Amino acid sequence: MMYGHDDAVLINNLGCHNTTYPASSLRAAHRTMQVHLECRVGECSAKTAAHTTLQDAGRLIPDSSRVRE
Repeated sequence: MMYGHDDAVLINNLGCHNTTYPASSLRAAHRTMQVHLECRVGECSAKTAAHTTLQDAGRLIPDSSRVRE
């Protein structure tokens, strides 16, 4: 499969190591959380950045009864 320039940029933006894109806007943070659904906060840099962005904006409130492994 061949990718165009726009596809390559999108794939790079949504990679696990990119922390700039998820922190760039609330929309980007939401999209990152959707794409990285199977990743874990604290292990995936992108999901961690998105989680922090959403939490700082008051858009995500962690469940205090949930235990993280």
